Amino acid sequence: MSDATLDSVFVMLCDWRGHCTWSSKTSRYWEVGDFPWTNLNDQSQEKAKTQFSRVVTLRETQAIEVANQQGICFRCWMWPLQSPDVAVCVLGMQIPTEMSRLTAREMECLELLAQGTETRDIAARLDVSLSTVHTHLKRAREKLELPNVETLISFAARYCYPPSNPLTPRQP
Repeated sequence: MSDATLDSVFVMLCDWRGHCTWSSKTSRYWEVGDFPWTNLNDQSQEKAKTQFSRVVTLRETQAIEVANQQGICFRCWMWPLQSPDVAVCVLGMQIPTEMSRLTAREMECLELLAQGTETRDIAARLDVSLSTVHTHLKRAREKLELPNVETLISFAARYCYPPSNPLTPRQP
């Protein structure tokens, strides 16, 4: 049976102190027994430690974006687990480096697009014209070197969904 996970995605299980007890990927950045934040840059290390402690102590799900010492960025979600040996599950996804080319407004448009917001509603929410939204999306598509709108929508759904907005069903 082949591995069903994507190359840019990993799952890690950690004990309550933060040591990795299992990982879905072998990595040059960490091994079983290491802290997951070992190879992160200084700012990301502090953020990861703080959010990890919230998961362990307050049992809160957390989502963060971090960068390693090589400048590669990741979006990570952390969930508390009920096992005495395994306290936290971490799902991490590498963020494409091309995203650093986007302006804040282009990212806002992609985040809203990722949530299924229609372009006219994006325009209303950002208080800009519809043509401005189309321009932001066109420039984002060009910067990301994506061939068409369909791939932009797919890209947005995969990489631009806001980490602070949980994927939960809407209540009627």
